[in-house]
Amino acid sequence: MFGNRPSARLIEDESALVQAVVQLLARRDYSRQELISRLGSRVEDEAMLARVLDRMETDGYQSDRRFAASHARQRVEQGYGERRIRYDLQQKGIDSALVDSALTELEVDWFELARRQAARRYGDHPSEDAREHGRRMRYLLGRGFGYDEVRHALEPTEE
Repeated sequence: MFGNRPSARLIEDESALVQAVVQLLARRDYSRQELISRLGSRVEDEAMLARVLDRMETDGYQSDRRFAASHARQRVEQGYGERRIRYDLQQKGIDSALVDSALTELEVDWFELARRQAARRYGDHPSEDAREHGRRMRYLLGRGFGYDEVRHALEPTEE
């Protein structure tokens, strides 16, 4: 039932591969590595896949720079820290220079973002005990904020 999906068929000619790549990119941006992962098992000729992806990049359909900027912006809006965003982009095959560029272009105050994320999750009241404080720290560290950013976020605000 699930193994006979039309999208799981082997792609044998270049025009069908171009169509498959365009269909994927019509929904959202993908990194080059993501496209290779998604389509690599469906293409026998790796050179053909490389040619098509090169052409897609040249024609402006696919751009790792655009993907990195878009993905980083989206993850900031979701309340993730710099370390997590950096890790996510590297896992998607984005070069570290492009990751640095995308994060620099964002011009985000990571300390303020960590504070907003803590307030969104826990409200404005400080933690009552060390156990709750540790839980909040682990949450923010897991979202990719640095230790200094987490400490800043969990400091009681002066009103």
